[in-house]
Amino acid sequence: MTLRTIPTVVLSDVTLERIQNAIISGELKPGQALREPTLSEQLGVSRTPVREALHRLESTGLVSPRGRGWEVSQFTERDVRELFQLRRLFEPEALRELAGSPDPQATADLAHFFDDYSQPIPAEQYGEYFARDNAFHSRIVACSGNERLRHMYGVLEKQIDRGRHFLTTSAEGRADATLAEHTSIADAIAAGDFTGAERALITHLQTGEDLMIDQLRRTNP
Repeated sequence: MTLRTIPTVVLSDVTLERIQNAIISGELKPGQALREPTLSEQLGVSRTPVREALHRLESTGLVSPRGRGWEVSQFTERDVRELFQLRRLFEPEALRELAGSPDPQATADLAHFFDDYSQPIPAEQYGEYFARDNAFHSRIVACSGNERLRHMYGVLEKQIDRGRHFLTTSAEGRADATLAEHTSIADAIAAGDFTGAERALITHLQTGEDLMIDQLRRTNP
């Protein structure tokens, strides 16, 4: 049929996605002022969807008020430590819940999450791999029966993604290292070794935190 419903695109959603992706990728730098007229001109939209997007991004922690305007939130050692502290609380707990209440579909999903990837990961596939990385950890958290935990992780998710992009694109070889770490978690889950999977997950998170802080210090001596 040619006469079918045309999907509605909410301009503020698209605007939010563009600004959000620019912050996560590092195109918009920590502390950079976000001026509504400038963003409006760059994105080819009016100031209203830009304003709405900035208000919504404040709730994710990616944008902070600055006087009468906005700026990209800072990304500091303290931010990294707090994010990883929360991840070490949320993600292993979800794995423990999966171990205690087996879900064959979730287990199969996690076990085969990275079957389509091999080392070395080509640079042109980084964007796709980042999304897969994010989806893997989100899938782990989704195994928790605690709706509040899942909601809180969802609020943090974009800040986590920002750190992931920062480290993987600035530390040589990190993408391939994370693939090996993810695979070790997935293999343990496939074998039903949830204790081993939790141990591999915690090691992965601690390694990511240590490297991210080291890279921040190198970037901002």
